[in-house]
Amino acid sequence: MVGGTTGTGVLRSPGEIAAAVGAPGGVLLVWLAGGFYALLGANAIAELGAMLPQAGGWYGYAHRAFGEFTALVVAWGDWVSSCVTGALVALMMSTYIAELVPAVAGHERTVSLAAVGILGLVQWQGLRAASRAQELTSLLMGLALLALLTASWWLPAAPVAAASKLPAAATLLVAFQSVIFAYDGWYAAIYFAEEDHNPAHAVPRSMLGGVALIILIYALLNAALLHALPFGQLAGSELPLADVADRLLGSWGRRAMLLVAVLGHLGVLNSVLMMATRVLFALGRDGQLPPVLARVHGRGTPRPALLVAVGLTLLLVASGTAAQLLAITSILFVSYYAVGFAAVLRLRRTEPDLLRPYQTWGYPYTTWLVLLGSVAFLLSNAVADPGNTLWALALVAGSYPVWWLVKRRRKLSH
Repeated sequence: MVGGTTGTGVLRSPGEIAAAVGAPGGVLLVWLAGGFYALLGANAIAELGAMLPQAGGWYGYAHRAFGEFTALVVAWGDWVSSCVTGALVALMMSTYIAELVPAVAGHERTVSLAAVGILGLVQWQGLRAASRAQELTSLLMGLALLALLTASWWLPAAPVAAASKLPAAATLLVAFQSVIFAYDGWYAAIYFAEEDHNPAHAVPRSMLGGVALIILIYALLNAALLHALPFGQLAGSELPLADVADRLLGSWGRRAMLLVAVLGHLGVLNSVLMMATRVLFALGRDGQLPPVLARVHGRGTPRPALLVAVGLTLLLVASGTAAQLLAITSILFVSYYAVGFAAVLRLRRTEPDLLRPYQTWGYPYTTWLVLLGSVAFLLSNAVADPGNTLWALALVAGSYPVWWLVKRRRKLSH
């Protein structure tokens, strides 16, 4: 969960958010607000993960609370956004590899395709191999970040930026889009609850402990960056940590940080491929998609579902459309977050006797707070960014023909 969330969030987001907010104090507030949102979200969804430990993530909760069609819409958006994220991460990673190995320059797309294919082969070997790959990339990146952030405090403090006027609503929206993308992945444990030996204990612990650790990482990261880099340089940097490493160790430091960036992106790519595979598995098992997608190899991998998830990700990489779709992923993310939060409220009312090993603290106030925050974000996007909102709606609408065909096939089979 930590590796899949922080792998890209620690790399590009600090510069993007600093540029959008325009003041050091505002940067920290935006990051803390995003962390508070993720923590409240984990608090709510941990109840569902412990109560309904099943593959498919948000899909299963939407199905239980709101029925088949809503569940299919959520699963469709979840699966597509995971593959889009995977394709984009692969493309970004290849640019860092090209800087490390100049001979690769001009062949970034081929490198991205190879990365997706290799991780697909690793996951093909089984759940244990995929999990070990995730743990290894997360550990190596964590150690490198710890070393860099500790060393950054040896640098002389950067000049304090002058206070600036408050950012406009539109720029704040951009900042929150970036911070939501940076925290996305806080819910990763729910996709694997069915494969855990003790989900009632493991899912809440993983989600709440993981989010707390992610908030700490992001807070320390931004404090170190604000100390080590002039604010103008931070706001204009695509990879601020590499700039800090350059100040510490020169060109070798920058190369080391680029290698860390590659490891981080590998962790995210591995994570989103695993999640997309579990969504397809759940849809196949429930008859929403061909049942072959629910076939699981003896080593724990739903291999047909993995093939489809890898295939779409490769197609997005090859077509080059992933960058264009990135703008709508935050809308899709928050949309299925909102459905999950609403499912907590509905199931408390419609199925109060379900065994709840973990109960949301502060219920119903904390759940309503995070749900209303999600709705406010979506409405703000609809007003300030109508183009991408329409694209998101169009993408979601693509699930309707699938649902109609499934219903028709069921009628004909009966």
